[in-house]
Amino acid sequence: MEAMATLTRNFRVLWFGSLITDLGNAMTLPFIVLYIQTLGDYSTTQLNFLGAAAFAVTYACKALVAPLWGRLADQKGRKLMCLRASGMMTLTILGVGLAPNVIVLLILRAAQGAFSGYINNANALISITVPAEQRGQWLSKLVTGSISGTLMGPLLGSLLANTVGYRGAFVATSSLMALVFVMTWWGVQEKVTAVSRATLPPLRPILHQLGGRFICALLTSLLVVQATTNAITPLLSLLVGQLAPQATAQTIILMTGIVAAAPGLATILMAGRVGRILDRLGAGRCLVIFLILAIVDLLLTSLVHQVAWLVGLRLILGIADAALLPALQVMTVEHVPHAAFGRVFSLNQSAQACGNVVGPGLAVIVANWWGYQSIFIVTAGLQLMALMLWVAYFSQQRPHYIALNGLTIALL
Repeated sequence: MEAMATLTRNFRVLWFGSLITDLGNAMTLPFIVLYIQTLGDYSTTQLNFLGAAAFAVTYACKALVAPLWGRLADQKGRKLMCLRASGMMTLTILGVGLAPNVIVLLILRAAQGAFSGYINNANALISITVPAEQRGQWLSKLVTGSISGTLMGPLLGSLLANTVGYRGAFVATSSLMALVFVMTWWGVQEKVTAVSRATLPPLRPILHQLGGRFICALLTSLLVVQATTNAITPLLSLLVGQLAPQATAQTIILMTGIVAAAPGLATILMAGRVGRILDRLGAGRCLVIFLILAIVDLLLTSLVHQVAWLVGLRLILGIADAALLPALQVMTVEHVPHAAFGRVFSLNQSAQACGNVVGPGLAVIVANWWGYQSIFIVTAGLQLMALMLWVAYFSQQRPHYIALNGLTIALL
């Protein structure tokens, strides 16, 4: 009973922390180019470059540095890593709000990425403390925290920017992260057995034991899911304008907001139900089922000619995401030894960060050559690649037929 009470309290605090972490990111990104414009006299081309750099540098540094923090998580525990991430995010966001020039802003954005990792470590902490038979449900619900923050962030950020100004919005965001730091400090309990660096098992033999196929399928899938969800985001208003050429500018803005929010809303609404499916069928089967669902959905999306169909298909993609991300985390927990959780989860974080950079970048290239709707065909191809990697892995582990709710897939 006491253990369940501790787990519930940990979950609530970490859910709130995940919400505020992604809320803080989403609050400031929509107007960061406008904020940069106040720091100097820049041309439109320079602003486009600086805005992209301010976005990409955070995720690039996150991808590079995450494995180093993973080692420390295995030594000192995940709560300490959550405190490190929330504490540094408090300081770096405040620093961005006080930045005298764009160089300082970019340096602080890089530092924010280098010291990030709250959500990743929150997932790891919950993963190793919940009962195995309920892991899918807990992780699916935890995902709704960060998704909710992503949905609420742009609206709250725009409201703050219009009322207290750009710098005031950064100060408010920093204050929220300070609250997360305090709540995590007092509210999260974790039993940690300190491990010295000398006695920490080396990662390379563990990865070798897991096998190249598993690691490749895991990291590729995380990158692909993240890239697929975010690929169209920078170009979404242009796609909506193409699908509704007679719409006014205000209507296009409204429809773009609805389309952008659809996947996250579906993830929030379906997380509990999908989590129960995950626990009942297992992570492996769910990966195959929902990757197929995502591929079919993306191919259909490439054919849409109306915004209403685009919204509906983006909702279905959100349902797939509600299953895929928790399933990948469950696969990590089920296969990775406890002593290497932090380091492997940090590799997961690096893969997701790379997806945030690769997805929008690839979308711009594809859109320039073949048009906006071709983005969905290319991302469907990425999902198919991830599916084939899991098929190869499962065929190595279980070279026989796997029944998937009436659908039988031959794993050759």
